[in-house]
Amino acid sequence: MVESSESRSIVVVDDEEPMRDYLYEVLTREGHQCQCFEESLAALSHLSGPDSSPDLLLTDINMPGMGGMDLLRTVRAVTPDLPVILISGLYELGLAIDALKLGAADYLLKPAKPADIVKLVAKYLEPLTQSQHALARAVLQRFMSARDPNQPVTDQVHEVFHALGFKRYETLQHSKRVAGYALLFGKHCGLNEEQLRHLELGALLHDIGKIAIPHNVLLKNGPLDSSEWDAMRMHTRIGAELLEEFPELAAETDVVRSHHERFEGGGYPAGAKGDAIPLLARIFSVVDTFDAITSDRPYREGRSIEVAKELIERESGTQFDPRLVEIFLKLPEEHLEEIRRQYPDADPES
Repeated sequence: MVESSESRSIVVVDDEEPMRDYLYEVLTREGHQCQCFEESLAALSHLSGPDSSPDLLLTDINMPGMGGMDLLRTVRAVTPDLPVILISGLYELGLAIDALKLGAADYLLKPAKPADIVKLVAKYLEPLTQSQHALARAVLQRFMSARDPNQPVTDQVHEVFHALGFKRYETLQHSKRVAGYALLFGKHCGLNEEQLRHLELGALLHDIGKIAIPHNVLLKNGPLDSSEWDAMRMHTRIGAELLEEFPELAAETDVVRSHHERFEGGGYPAGAKGDAIPLLARIFSVVDTFDAITSDRPYREGRSIEVAKELIERESGTQFDPRLVEIFLKLPEEHLEEIRRQYPDADPES
């Protein structure tokens, strides 16, 4: 339980009494003050009061009368600095993108464990919290305007990761690793220097859409169920939506949007096939899968490079472009191993 001096004021809006009671119990147990409301209008009346100065708002989406999205829109117009977390049993692409554009701070998928609630609330009880969409746009604008062609892009992208809240060391290392693999692979595929630059930056930003994935889905320590996978798969389209604001990142946007497509079709988000999948995305898909196979997971240890190559070869013509697989299988293992050693998942400061 936090000390009383750290107690914060939190407003909860949910039309279901059991959920209100649950959130109230979890939050007050942490020492926070909690005001609960069944209806959005009652919450707005409270928020507009002279003595109301909440630090955080948690609201359901589907409610009678004014729903959570309309409440979010109103709150952001009146008190733009108040972080708003959406809590819902639903997660759809349109909702995710609308939530970002309207300035939602985060998204929590029901049912939510107490630990997930506590962790997410703590994240947004820091001063100067901004909306994710505005923050992502501002950070990317700074990144684009300050890019130094003489400095490695992997060094320059640090600000993007940290400013967007990608604080897990493994996330940054994974992106650096796959960027290294992608450059190695791209050179063997005969890409020119401009294509290689696009591929490297696309690899580094490939998971940027995960800023809008529900917190407890993104950080779940174990396999995802079907509804959680549905939510996770939206990160490609959300990421593409963010990057589309920057025409100069068109090639990188292709990587972000299409790196989970399958050569035979059946991938996501569009189910594209063959050469209809952008070349850089087809290249990146191979190295992203390679990294997934060779990296440790909570439920299994990473496999060897040899085994990873065998598994990728099995998917030639189905998941992957067979022409690219043929090239990838010829990459020197010592070069792949050097990149893996350069960007380990174990945080050296931990």
